[in-house]
Amino acid sequence: MPFLHLIRKLLCPKATVAVEEQEPGEPASIKQRGWRQWSFVSPRDVQSVLRGTPGGAGLPELAKDARLLVVSQSCDLVHDCYASEPVAEAYLCEPLAPDAQPNGNHTAGKNPRELHVSFAADGAAHWYRIHSNGRVLLPRHALAGVDPDPSLVVPDPSVRVLQRWIINRVVRTAFPDAFNQRTRRARGKLEDRLKKAGTHLLGLYVSVSSWEELGDDEVYEIDFVGLVDEGLGEGERQGLVKALGDIAAAYEKSDGVSVLDYRVEGEDEAPMSLLRTHRLFPLDYLSLRDSPGGELPSLS
Repeated sequence: MPFLHLIRKLLCPKATVAVEEQEPGEPASIKQRGWRQWSFVSPRDVQSVLRGTPGGAGLPELAKDARLLVVSQSCDLVHDCYASEPVAEAYLCEPLAPDAQPNGNHTAGKNPRELHVSFAADGAAHWYRIHSNGRVLLPRHALAGVDPDPSLVVPDPSVRVLQRWIINRVVRTAFPDAFNQRTRRARGKLEDRLKKAGTHLLGLYVSVSSWEELGDDEVYEIDFVGLVDEGLGEGERQGLVKALGDIAAAYEKSDGVSVLDYRVEGEDEAPMSLLRTHRLFPLDYLSLRDSPGGELPSLS
């Protein structure tokens, strides 16, 4: 018997049993029921699926129409060994009130703690709210006993938003403490100018000469790039240029900081190297677009 097969059999003896011989609670049932990444646990099954989940008592009180959105990769969901993949990752989702509009600050993955995202039901878009504290690791075997909810679907644009939001929880830009201390006042100017003039901004990228803590005699050199739609009108574009100029001037006045350049570039102008040389400035608290669902650029 091959060594890897032997190890697999020792860890999960039932994993080698033919699919047709497995009981409903076995991993094969998860695949047979149609579970995959971005499937929903229906409201009627949420409580039973969460029963016994570690940390379940600390979750917020659930609305009666709350669902669970499974975010684990499909290959992990249908893995044939519970010992190797004992849990599935999911987020609680609650619909916004019928007359409520999504908060622009919480769309497109801008805010790492709360996300407003649209799902599709009966051919129409329905907005849902997801909180970071609504993340759960549910026992994967619980999915073997229930069917996914077919009434709600995550459209492709929302998949990209969800991916960005989940990634942003881990990889969003963090500046050195020394940089933050030196630019505290300048950041107030940045917030003020972008709240007034940043409607058409897709994202603000920044390059810093060092991402380490610098001594008092060393200078942080920075470069700002505002990314916009390629079809943005000249008037709106010049408004952003002026806003970035005001921001750059405020940073230039900070002790131990020097602004090398600032500019606005369209998506068709910005080089791919921008993703290597610059990082997306964290703007969790700002709405960079008026319309819900306006997308920020990739974080990778």
